Amino acid sequence: MTRAPDTIGELMSTDVVTVEPDDRVRDALREMIDHDFGSVVVAEDGRAVGMFTERDVTRHVLTDAALLDERVGDLMSAPPITVQPGDQVVDVFELMNGKGIRRLPVVDGDRLVGIVTEGDLRRWVGRVAKE
Repeated sequence: MTRAPDTIGELMSTDVVTVEPDDRVRDALREMIDHDFGSVVVAEDGRAVGMFTERDVTRHVLTDAALLDERVGDLMSAPPITVQPGDQVVDVFELMNGKGIRRLPVVDGDRLVGIVTEGDLRRWVGRVAKE
């Protein structure tokens, strides 16, 4: 049996679905649907500048008839809360639980290098429980 990872760099996914701040909401939603994700990282020049989530859409849908043509950058949550590859999984677990966050961009300096999700953390808890 392999041991559970200690750091976010060992746990994160490096295949991150991103959109740019100037992309249209309809395009961001298409990416979310195509990948079955509840959010995408908003990135500019390889840097995470925000998160665009289902919640961002639902907060605006009733008050903005032209929502689908809006810029993602106008609706995204920014600045994003981020973590680094060397952060301890247990610390990130506490951060995500404490703030009710379901996914976090992983950055090295200011470069987006991955994403960690609550699903990643659930799998980590299962592995730790078996150790």
